[in-house]
Amino acid sequence: MMFTFDYARFGKQKDTTFHAKITFGIPFYAMTFLFSGIVGILLDSMIPIGGLSEASVVLGLLELMGLGGLLLVWVTQSRINTANYYLATVNFEAFVRKVTGVKLTKVVAGCLIGLMSYVLMMADVFSYILQALAYQGVFVVAWVGVALAHILSRTYRQRFNGHVELDNAYIPAYNPCGLTAWFLATVVGMVIMHLPGISGFSAPATFLMAYVVYELGLKRANPDWYMASVNKS
Repeated sequence: MMFTFDYARFGKQKDTTFHAKITFGIPFYAMTFLFSGIVGILLDSMIPIGGLSEASVVLGLLELMGLGGLLLVWVTQSRINTANYYLATVNFEAFVRKVTGVKLTKVVAGCLIGLMSYVLMMADVFSYILQALAYQGVFVVAWVGVALAHILSRTYRQRFNGHVELDNAYIPAYNPCGLTAWFLATVVGMVIMHLPGISGFSAPATFLMAYVVYELGLKRANPDWYMASVNKS
């Protein structure tokens, strides 16, 4: 879902309806979640390795398909990591520019992302990847809650006439409303994740907290948090 926000901005205005219904609509999410989920269940039942994890999928495919499995892993991982590197580079570049005012070139930003990725790989990431993914999931769910509240909110449309600023030069570096909802919901989700008996509800609780806090915050939000462009001629 986070990828679609970044890639949808490359579309043409005249193709908005098609992209909303097809490219990033139900067919897209049916393939992303339903089809991929079915394949995951199939792999879990066929892979001759106990338990399904990041590492076991790779090893299982190699055992099942040999050279073909290696080629499949290489192609799919090259594709997704190309997208990962691109988005990481442009978002890191934008983050540094907004926070520090320093303008990095894409080459420099890409090299820094590559260095950070290499350091992470050297940190024996597989030994704690499931726990790391659980924490990452809470962050992402909270972000999705804020994003959907922003998209669906009538309050935002009423206060800002539905305008969303796309010019990065006029987007404020910090939005207290969004950041508060995001991090508060993340903390709540992580706490629930460690509570026995209700840990399975951490994701829905995180989403609801993010959505409600952001929606309530919009009612008192300062317009300058969203659009520095109100002073743009």
